[in-house]
Amino acid sequence: MSMDMRLQHNQDDSLHLMADMIAENRSDWHQLCEQVASCVGAQAACYVFFHDQQPPSLATGTEWSLLPRWSLADYQAIWQQKAFYSAITGAAACPDNRYLAVPISRGGLTGLLLLQYPTLAPALLPPQRRLLDTMAVHGALLFHDGHHRARQRKREGSSQRLLNRLKVIFDHVPIPINAFNAEGRCILWNHECEQIFGWSFEEVKQHPNPISLFYPDPAEQAAVIATFNNSNSTEFTEWRPMTRAGERLTTLWANIMLPNGEMLCVGHDISEQKEAANQQRLAASVFESSYDAIMITDANRCIAHINPAFTRITGYTSAEVMGRNPDLLEHISTEDDFYSALYQELNTQGYWQGELSSRRKNGEAYSVLLAISVVKDDEGRVINHVAIFSDITYLKEHEAQLRHQACHDVLTGVPNRMLFGELLEREISSAERNNGRLAVCYLDLDGFKAVNDNLGHAAGDRLLIEVSRRLGKITRSCDAMSRLGGDEFALLFTGLHNSLECDEILNRVQSIVSEPVELEGQQVYVSASIGVALYPQDGMDAELLLRYADQAMYQAKKQGKNTYVFFDAALHLQEQNRQQQLARVMNAFRQKEFLLYYQPTIDLFTRQMVGLEALLRWKDPEYGIVTPGDFLPIILGSKMEFELGMWVIEQVLQQMTLWSEQGLAFKVSFNVSSGQLMHPDFSKELNRLLALYPQAPPALLELEFQESAVLADINSTVAVLERCRSLGICVSLDNFGTGYSSLSHLNQLPVDTLKIDRSFICNLLSNAHDVSMVESVIQLAAALKIGVTAEGVEQVEQGTRLQQLGCQYVQGYGISQPLPAGQIGGWLQQWNIDQLM
Repeated sequence: MSMDMRLQHNQDDSLHLMADMIAENRSDWHQLCEQVASCVGAQAACYVFFHDQQPPSLATGTEWSLLPRWSLADYQAIWQQKAFYSAITGAAACPDNRYLAVPISRGGLTGLLLLQYPTLAPALLPPQRRLLDTMAVHGALLFHDGHHRARQRKREGSSQRLLNRLKVIFDHVPIPINAFNAEGRCILWNHECEQIFGWSFEEVKQHPNPISLFYPDPAEQAAVIATFNNSNSTEFTEWRPMTRAGERLTTLWANIMLPNGEMLCVGHDISEQKEAANQQRLAASVFESSYDAIMITDANRCIAHINPAFTRITGYTSAEVMGRNPDLLEHISTEDDFYSALYQELNTQGYWQGELSSRRKNGEAYSVLLAISVVKDDEGRVINHVAIFSDITYLKEHEAQLRHQACHDVLTGVPNRMLFGELLEREISSAERNNGRLAVCYLDLDGFKAVNDNLGHAAGDRLLIEVSRRLGKITRSCDAMSRLGGDEFALLFTGLHNSLECDEILNRVQSIVSEPVELEGQQVYVSASIGVALYPQDGMDAELLLRYADQAMYQAKKQGKNTYVFFDAALHLQEQNRQQQLARVMNAFRQKEFLLYYQPTIDLFTRQMVGLEALLRWKDPEYGIVTPGDFLPIILGSKMEFELGMWVIEQVLQQMTLWSEQGLAFKVSFNVSSGQLMHPDFSKELNRLLALYPQAPPALLELEFQESAVLADINSTVAVLERCRSLGICVSLDNFGTGYSSLSHLNQLPVDTLKIDRSFICNLLSNAHDVSMVESVIQLAAALKIGVTAEGVEQVEQGTRLQQLGCQYVQGYGISQPLPAGQIGGWLQQWNIDQLM
């Protein structure tokens, strides 16, 4: 379009705009014109505006009768002649001098306020002129106001038409575009916006404040709205709006202010680019700050990048390694084909990982955990190798330390059971290849517990360390020695040719162990009980040989200690049989085949029942009722000994509770084996059971033990019995007179009752020696103020004789055989009846 054409187009627009403006405000103009005419006594008034060569714009009153022959030239002539404020003369358009003109000039606006009179127009007085000048300005202001509104409507219409034309295009572009009116309501929301944010156009359009959907935080909302009035709003600004799903996006937005005050917003979702940039920065940060060394080589396997950790670990700086082959990092490998195997795995698998020993720049050796990955382009060509390695020297040293600790005794530093087993297996394999002979020895120190108890654990530890040192002196490099735990050691002697050679070694072992040790300012003596198992005659398996040696050691203990015993297959068969029997007994216990019988104890002088002894029975499905003598020896020394013993006590307490609920109260005694009594948890478990059954008073309980517990450790036995008495339980020494040391220990033991063994009662009527023995025990008990009970009374005459000797309490089959708990009440009733007859 040419300049002239554009000018003409603009003039046409202005003309139409002025005409539209006057037509729209016609009532306002009529009212103004009539008011002007009335003020100065005119018939009518008219406003005319003209500019350049454009047709004039007229705003007239209802009485105006201006002839249409007036043209723009006529108005301009009046303006140019300045024929103002008096009758217009000499004008061809108004020859009758009935018109008067007032000039209008405001800004770029030019015009005339014309007055029409019925006859000759009068001359105006000064007040009238001032009034008309004011009316002229008022008309100019009305014109300007209307003109402005017309232009505003035109702009709004133009913007809306533009948006309507572009909406089809906006809906298909792959970027988010939206628009908001001056009130903040959404008027445009393209398809990409719906895809990205999740809200449809209908939902956003109906929302009174759609900005709050994307920016819930009020401060953030205010910041976004502030950009709408920013002079630089067309520049892209980064914002993080929220989607319907609550996800934050990273976006760029440019806001374009439209002529009608509406805002067109053009966006760009850069979330993926932002995340990629963040990942890149993170990767760079990780590369620089990683504690592990990172080395990147190019396609020619030359070093292209290293991180600071690489320099810290290897000692080489970037300047020293850039462009060089990684082979400058010297790896210590025992395998000749190490590198060829490494490259083969890289070519086939694309990665390699393993541990290496390397040297730093200063020649110092160190251990590394190395991982190498191959990087390829889209065509599969190798472009980089990435090597990441850690300095694991400290870890390897710590691992070796832990391995040593795991395989060696903490106290003595000698191999432990695990390492000894490995060494034994290795020597067995060697002996099998070379037809060799081995001796596996299991050694236990005699008298160690007394040292521990009398001098303390610290002294006991020093003794173990010294014994380990001595045993280490007599073992050759091909032999092995281990502390298995406590005061038990294992020895392995290899390369033996005959049994005499083994005897010589064992004698040396016993001799060196028996030498005195200086502890706490005194000479301490211990000895060794040793069990020996030989390879290959006794067994071919490491665990089996050690177990056989252990069994032989127990035989050495039984033979009086301070000796050595070779494994005996016959004794082993006996032990196997015992284990089978033990398994059968344990199974019976698990199947609830055990129960308690109760045997009454009678006062010979009052003929009243004074108590019951709980006796264990096994109700075997095959053999019927089995007495303890047939199965208790089997379980002694096993884990079941303590478990079964505590079960008996709990059964007694349950039965006493049941009797208590029936209004009955019987004193009940129960037997405790030596192993049960000296078990470290005995006192604690007994106390727990008493608390569990408060209806069974401890004063009605009597604990019976045998002197074998005293022989094991008099001091510990006394301590346990004192704790039992402190709980209110009575204590009875069972089978008194059958041992070797009862009398010597009696004054130390906290005992309430002595039970004379049945072996002295069975011949009481015919053996004067037994009578003297029983009489001595009764007199001793009386002197010590201890009660006496005789066991095994089977005849009335035995009871009469015991009464003559001063024994008050008896029990035995002559009074009653052991009965189930349910039969005790009936027996007692019958017994009392019999005594009255």
